[in-house]
Amino acid sequence: MTKKLTLLRHAKSSWANSNQPDFDRPLNERGLRDAPMMSQRLFDQGYTPDFIHCSAAARTRQTAQFIIDSHALSENDITYSDALYLASAGTLLDCIQKTSADIQHLMIIGHNPGLETLGRQLHPNAPMALPTCAVLHFELHSKTFVIEPDTQIELLLHDFPKNT
Repeated sequence: MTKKLTLLRHAKSSWANSNQPDFDRPLNERGLRDAPMMSQRLFDQGYTPDFIHCSAAARTRQTAQFIIDSHALSENDITYSDALYLASAGTLLDCIQKTSADIQHLMIIGHNPGLETLGRQLHPNAPMALPTCAVLHFELHSKTFVIEPDTQIELLLHDFPKNT
């Protein structure tokens, strides 16, 4: 039995309004180009999640909307959480491990440095840096998302917008 886990860093956000709180920053032009492109790449490769846990920040919500639209998901297939905003690797892992065993493919949409750190904790070949809109996809040889010390984890995909 296996579980699938996809980590997606939000697309590039705008710094146009220096008075805007970080949480509320939207995607910039590059982000609005990269997010649908990466979403389509995931779809074309068959990486459609059953469920998404997403940071509640504006830029992660916008990134998630492209996944929802291109993968024909519904609003019931996603939760937005303030706790995932700039979450540590430990917080992200706790969220993952609390996911129902009924879910086969979970996606987390969040922020660095938590996603980078978690990626390296899950697999030694995960990259040191995750640029905006980068994706890591793992296969966990487990019946649940609870990751034990002996859980075998494979890194099946590392992709990012400039990876052409």
